[in-house]
Amino acid sequence: MKKKLLVIGGVILAVLLVCTLLVPRLILLGVRQEKVAEDCNYGDVFFNEYDEVRAHLLEKVSELNAAGIATESESYAIDEADGLYIDTVYVPAQEKKNLIVLTTGVHGIEGYIGSVMLDVFWDEVYPTLDKENTGVLVIANVNPYGMKYHRRYNENNVDLNRNFILDWESFDLASNQNYPKVDDFFGPEKKMGNLFWHEVQFYGGMLGAVLKNDVATITNALTGGQYEYPEGVYYGGLEDQASTVYVKDIFEQTLTGEYENIVHIDVHSGYGPRYNMVIFNSIYDTYTEAESQELFNYDYIIAYDSESFYPTTGDTTDFYYRLWEKLGKQNSLFSTCFEFGTLGDGFLDSVMSMKYTVEENQNHWYPSNNKVTNQVIRERYHEMFYPTEKEWREKTIEDFKAACKGVLDAKLIK
Repeated sequence: MKKKLLVIGGVILAVLLVCTLLVPRLILLGVRQEKVAEDCNYGDVFFNEYDEVRAHLLEKVSELNAAGIATESESYAIDEADGLYIDTVYVPAQEKKNLIVLTTGVHGIEGYIGSVMLDVFWDEVYPTLDKENTGVLVIANVNPYGMKYHRRYNENNVDLNRNFILDWESFDLASNQNYPKVDDFFGPEKKMGNLFWHEVQFYGGMLGAVLKNDVATITNALTGGQYEYPEGVYYGGLEDQASTVYVKDIFEQTLTGEYENIVHIDVHSGYGPRYNMVIFNSIYDTYTEAESQELFNYDYIIAYDSESFYPTTGDTTDFYYRLWEKLGKQNSLFSTCFEFGTLGDGFLDSVMSMKYTVEENQNHWYPSNNKVTNQVIRERYHEMFYPTEKEWREKTIEDFKAACKGVLDAKLIK
């Protein structure tokens, strides 16, 4: 009996040793990014570095001016020493009826797909507009630190799409009552070692968190944003960040300016079905999901009455509406989010999204000494916001054009 137990123990140890050595390599092979095919639509502007995005945008401004389209641009420094700037591009209208406002890179790493969509906008959407009465304002790379360092968050670990608070003095920083219950799971204060053992520990920790709380508690703790744990995920900060101050000021200028009607589109990625872009409306928008689908002639819409709708705190679209109300609704406003799904919208996809988010944040604060672990964490996180698959990239372009047509046809004053 003793000999049998020793044999079983030896087999188990051998299996664990093989898993320890091979599983991390197999995981890396599974997530390694593919090279985009040369014939991919807009393949030459799917950049991977922040400096490439900035240089291309400035080239685009030169192209527009050379084509006789009077274009104004500004680069606002967030950190000159690190070369971090928010870039704005403005094409005014003669008769100021409509102003289209496009924001990209609020979640830094998501600015890469936003950059591509700006090209699609200028090349294929802008030529269809009535340029006499419709101006365009682009606020690109809102979170330049997150773009440069391929993070969702800014230089202070702040999620800028939870930082657009109308009034910090009256805001309850403890509004997210679920996050403290699961902070130990979301913010482990240790380095990740061998990937196989990390995977085992993560799923064990998740099971413990679910048993201790429930799935709804964990989900709500993440999505709403939190303001008490500076090293945690979805941290909204304690005050306006430099980027937020700048964008808030621009939003106010648009609402107190000459334009009668403002249509704002904030470009994001990561949430929703993998091959479908979702129009995610603000809770302050009055259209139901069915009404929006009919109005925009677009199927994938999340409105306040949708099953998959979740409220957030401090995002750009909600802030735009609240500021509009505060200033007396002097003009018309429609503010929405275009969200490109990446992993998918099933339960397991949501688990993976949560997992990659927690891992990236942990590895930011406590960098692993394991090269394979570091590489897997980086590549999985990158794929969660900016997939390399040709089919995904081409579908984003088609969805963006269709959604733009639907929203602008419905919302621009003729």
